[in-house]
Amino acid sequence: MKKLWVMALGSAALLLQTASLYAAEIKFEGDFRVRGIYTNNLSDANKSTPDEQAFADGRFRLKTTATAGITSGVVVLDFTSAFPDPTVPSGACGTCTTGNYRFGTANFGGSYNIVGVREAHLDLDLHFARLVLGRQAIKLGHSLILDDTVDAIVAKFMVGPAHAMLADAKLFESNGLAHPTGGATGSDTDLYIAKIGFSHEDMHNLGIFATYFNDRNPTFLPAPAGTSDKTTFWTVGVTADGRFGPINLGAELDYLSGTADVTAGTSTDLRGWNALVNAGLKVAMVDVGVTGLYTSGQKNENKINVNGISGDFVLANILVNDNVNSDREGQCASIGGARFGSGGASCVGGLGILAVKVSGAIDGLLPMWKGSRSEIAAIWAQTAEEQFVTVGPTTVTGKKDLGIEVDLNHRQKLDDNVAVNVNLGYLFVGDFFKGPGGAGPGDEMYKGIISVNYMF
Repeated sequence: MKKLWVMALGSAALLLQTASLYAAEIKFEGDFRVRGIYTNNLSDANKSTPDEQAFADGRFRLKTTATAGITSGVVVLDFTSAFPDPTVPSGACGTCTTGNYRFGTANFGGSYNIVGVREAHLDLDLHFARLVLGRQAIKLGHSLILDDTVDAIVAKFMVGPAHAMLADAKLFESNGLAHPTGGATGSDTDLYIAKIGFSHEDMHNLGIFATYFNDRNPTFLPAPAGTSDKTTFWTVGVTADGRFGPINLGAELDYLSGTADVTAGTSTDLRGWNALVNAGLKVAMVDVGVTGLYTSGQKNENKINVNGISGDFVLANILVNDNVNSDREGQCASIGGARFGSGGASCVGGLGILAVKVSGAIDGLLPMWKGSRSEIAAIWAQTAEEQFVTVGPTTVTGKKDLGIEVDLNHRQKLDDNVAVNVNLGYLFVGDFFKGPGGAGPGDEMYKGIISVNYMF
């Protein structure tokens, strides 16, 4: 029997080697992450609310690329733990755990039980252009608008000295012949993207992008825009990056404008804009930086604010950061305060944010810490607009001050493939968290994450 096994394994290895010579070249890459997470008071800055979290999660991401001729097929799979909480009668996965229950209860001895297809696309190199078809990662600028995976048809090509991209992102695809509320346009939702970039020796980059959002499905956007039978808006963004000796500069400005056509009534205007500026100075092992962020918020008026910070955009450990979830998704952006699409991050109730971050980092703090990076940062933030609550005939407004956050971050490389990260954040909350009238407690928020990342 042992000889049979040896012969079978030898034959399989020979077949795989022969297939690789005459068929596709296959490449595997992986990312294995295990984290321990602790948070408190993040939900409402109130220590009397039972919102303390202390849990571990794991994720294994496997990327397979098969190349033959001009075509590559790419599949990225995510393996994660997510089990229905047996203490909840409904067992709904809206209250999932990230591990197993022990000693004979639900999921004892279970393995990773969720497999997600993060990417699955074909990449065709036509020499004069590249076509990427299927679910893939798309990033615009500094991630303020979009940095996510999406089903899309993408063409990438050169226009003189510039590199360009055209894409049709299929956000909602239906084979229905008619709009749910009538009409013959179907119920599809598309995001059309065009961007062009100019580079000079990796030292200076200028980018321009435009997106056109066409929502033919009235259920895609939350209320009040969700009451429309069609919503369209444009986004125009300009980005710039430059390196001048030890100085690094970067900036982005986005403007959004559109309308929500209401079935029985007048149309509603949509508008919003974002701005990001950062500057850094690196001398030897020391790196200091300043970042400014602004996103528009909902005013007390008829126009509806629509802006967006991608779920993958990170400002600090607490403020504008959704990394408690295993994977950030969707948009932090809001339509009048409600979440846009399926995702959600710290949108501050749709009021927008104005923040300034000052940071300092040092590489290789001690000789035995080769491959390490230690950082301390301070972030001041307030909402872009005041919160307001209508009580009877009067409107009660609240404060804008979100507070000051202090972050400590350390990354230690153990070898070329493994790194340990420690991220700590403490937010001295401002009067915003006391609510209109200042009645809330406004207790400090804190969060800590320790993770081990293995990449191959």
